[in-house]
Amino acid sequence: MKRADVRLETGEAKIVFDDTKQTPSSLAAAVDKLGFQASVHAVTAAPKPTLYVEGLKDTKAVRQVESTLKGVKGVKGVMVDPGLGEVFVEYDDHAVNPRELVAALETAGFKARVASP
Repeated sequence: MKRADVRLETGEAKIVFDDTKQTPSSLAAAVDKLGFQASVHAVTAAPKPTLYVEGLKDTKAVRQVESTLKGVKGVKGVMVDPGLGEVFVEYDDHAVNPRELVAALETAGFKARVASP
């Protein structure tokens, strides 16, 4: 598994995994083994990162990136992979664009760039 975005309020999780090593069924079985009920609702291709950000060395930096981006009008969700410096942003492309997201992060003191499409 590469990443998990768990929503406690809805009891759902989005999981990004390497399909050469795992299957949705094997991941659900692993969650069941931990004592939780799991089922697969949908499988989609892994998202591509929106941005790359340098300096994500600790939880404080990750939270600052999340908070900065969530404060930008049009941003709906943010998921950060600090190990790779990848930032996945769900946003309304009528309200904001990736270059504006980079500008917001640079204002907050981070070095960021738009990921290649």
